[in-house]
Amino acid sequence: MIDAISKLPRVRLGFYPTPLTNAEHLSESIGGPHIFIKREDLSGLAMGGNKARKLEFILGDAREHGATTLISTASAQSNFCLQTAAAGRRLGMKSSFALLKGVHNETQGNLLLQNVLGSDVEILEVGDMSLLQGSFISDKLQGIADKVRAKGEVPYIMKHNLPERPAFLGVVGWMTVAEELDRQFEQMGLKVDYVVLANGGGGTQAGLELGSRHLGTRWKVVGIPVLHRNDLSLKATADQVNATAEFLGLGIKVTPDELELHDEYLGKGYGIPTDAGVAAIRQVAQTEGIFLDPVYTAKGMSGLIGLSKQGRFTSSQTVVFVHTGGVPALFAYNAEVTQ
Repeated sequence: MIDAISKLPRVRLGFYPTPLTNAEHLSESIGGPHIFIKREDLSGLAMGGNKARKLEFILGDAREHGATTLISTASAQSNFCLQTAAAGRRLGMKSSFALLKGVHNETQGNLLLQNVLGSDVEILEVGDMSLLQGSFISDKLQGIADKVRAKGEVPYIMKHNLPERPAFLGVVGWMTVAEELDRQFEQMGLKVDYVVLANGGGGTQAGLELGSRHLGTRWKVVGIPVLHRNDLSLKATADQVNATAEFLGLGIKVTPDELELHDEYLGKGYGIPTDAGVAAIRQVAQTEGIFLDPVYTAKGMSGLIGLSKQGRFTSSQTVVFVHTGGVPALFAYNAEVTQ
């Protein structure tokens, strides 16, 4: 591990390494490439997911600051907020969220589990994801923090565009996965060509990109945007790679055009299922007995399948798909998924 990473405060939240599953029946149904699935959905925190890796470093920082209440925002069915709440309970912390109403804000899926966890959740009557970057949400979170302080608690705001909570902490968590993957590939005798994943805010891909470049791996990272189109996704991912590399002193810098993303599988927008995504959910379930979620992994897998059919991934290549979790949200989307 990079020395600068080993010195960061960290809490252990997941069961690692997560399995690397040979998806041979899925591979056969597509006609290649040879697909393996990295099972981050089995990470063990709040029904699994990629956010646990990020939270190990973010909440390590929170604990160093003496936090007693975690405060964040996202869309209503947020995987990040659910795992934050569960991790907080494990560490003796409360959680308070101001969530955009999103596509599904009924008490089902992730919101049902938030209810079970006893999280303080306010659903805002706005749904535009761009508001997550503006003063409206920042002011809302600061207001929650003020109320928390008035009760004698110590708030910790988890929002990447606030300077006191550096964005690189979550990215660092996924740099460690690049090392983990390389070890698994060596142990299994695999020569992997590509690692494919859904790209939301860009932090997970940024961590894999930076980790793979630092290690000099033979495999390349391919992202399937589920939040923004390529222009914004490429910039957000590159910015996070560069900010984290600078913090760690790695001497690595990338430009957006050095990264590979394919936004043609995004559909109408974040949280809105696509026909190809729903088909991918059913295909993976019926070939491998593995469930995807409609917001992230379904679109990511539809990208892997679509690109394979176009010849971007050939039958002789080996591709690892990162299952980033989010399965609880599947229940909130029952009408869209049911045939």
